[in-house]
Amino acid sequence: MSDYEIDICVQDNRWAELSDLQGLSERAIAGAMTQCQPKPFSELSLAFVSDIQMQSLNQQYRNIDAPTNVLSFPAQNGPTQNGSANHSAEFSPLLGDIVFAFDTITAQASAQEILIKNHLSHLIVHGFLHLQGYDHEDPKDADIMESLETQILADLGISDPYANERIL
Repeated sequence: MSDYEIDICVQDNRWAELSDLQGLSERAIAGAMTQCQPKPFSELSLAFVSDIQMQSLNQQYRNIDAPTNVLSFPAQNGPTQNGSANHSAEFSPLLGDIVFAFDTITAQASAQEILIKNHLSHLIVHGFLHLQGYDHEDPKDADIMESLETQILADLGISDPYANERIL
């Protein structure tokens, strides 16, 4: 599958600090698609927002009054409590929306001492996998999803984001 469009909506101008959101997003999604069997779609929407906007979404859809780094909203079934999609064999032109919070993501990248673009690439892959039905609510599913993310990121030349967690 290669005939799809990624729509970018920047709602917080601080995201302009990253020079090529479109290219970064396209590389991350293309990388993810090589490692999973994606549901057919022709469009994916990515929104880049502030923590205030993310907190509002998190409160509205997950009843959590705090920002988070990424939320995934599958188009076919609406938002889910954990960000994952319900699998459906039907074709939907719009796969869904993935939303990213500037303050949380930049703070996490700084704390982990990694490049913001690498952390964002990870979260784009993570959000996309949720739209494909992957989840991390139980340890077995988390291992599957994290392993897949690690492989996708390695193919993109990005270090294992879970390496420090495995050392502890």
